[in-house]
Amino acid sequence: MWLALSGCQLGYYGQAVKGHMDLMGARQPVADVVADPETPVAVRRQLALAGDVLTFADESLALPARNVYQDYVHLRDDAVVWNVVAAPPYSLEPRTWCYLLLGCLSYRGYFDRADAEALAEKLDAEGRDTYVGGAIAYSTLGWFADPLTTPMIDRSGPALVELLIHELVHRRLYIRNDTRFNESLATMVAREGTLRYLARHDLQVDLDRWQQRDRARDAFLALVGQTREQLGELYASGADEATMAEGKAALIEGLRENYRARAEQLPALRAYAGFFEGRLNNARLNGVHDYYGLVGTFQEVLLSCGGHWDCFWEAVEVLADKEDWNA
Repeated sequence: MWLALSGCQLGYYGQAVKGHMDLMGARQPVADVVADPETPVAVRRQLALAGDVLTFADESLALPARNVYQDYVHLRDDAVVWNVVAAPPYSLEPRTWCYLLLGCLSYRGYFDRADAEALAEKLDAEGRDTYVGGAIAYSTLGWFADPLTTPMIDRSGPALVELLIHELVHRRLYIRNDTRFNESLATMVAREGTLRYLARHDLQVDLDRWQQRDRARDAFLALVGQTREQLGELYASGADEATMAEGKAALIEGLRENYRARAEQLPALRAYAGFFEGRLNNARLNGVHDYYGLVGTFQEVLLSCGGHWDCFWEAVEVLADKEDWNA
């Protein structure tokens, strides 16, 4: 199988294998890190929280949380991998890349940021919309015992809870060839699981701030969703390229203006300032949709199951087969 790969493919898989093995080689048992008197108190606290979340996820969410995240890797960077996303200039159909065992995904990940940016520049030169974003975690889907890393624990308590549950979902269920299904599923379960965790555990949380964050996220998704809808209509209109270019630029600028107006009413929305002030294009908007596009669908499934996770997971697996998600 490896012999059938091109030199380019071998180079890509080579960097992926090396990057992952370097990460795994730098692991330290969490128990040793916690016992080390030189470990900062904040790090110890987050590592202890991670252990508690794993127990909760195993017992209450029916997630495979055993024998994972038992090691810690200290990293200087604020991301573990860098992902490239791309799309045609006048289409919301994402560029996909196909991988051994994983199927086709709407992103290309690199352990070296320079490699990711080099690919983005190449795709830019071909006329595509691109975006490069750092990811603070990735899942090996149960093939390896994934470690905790500095970017993962260097966040608020609730955010760490949400992140760990999100990654564990990928270990529970992964559908080939459908990034949106996988990421939206993980997003929904992580949001619901975090709320249940906070309700049962003595974790210091500013509830008002948490609620404001949720309202800001909903407002953010509404703004992006509306613009994607408008862009989709524009691209399907059959207009000439010049007209579409002008319309696209106007819609993107309109998105920024709508954000500024909404942020005046909802200050918490300013947490997304970097998104709206940075590069906005089809690829960037698609990235958001991948993580949230099917959240509502999965929320309805959980509701139909009365909030019971065993029923939910069975229903989601049936849904995946029924809709042929894993074809």
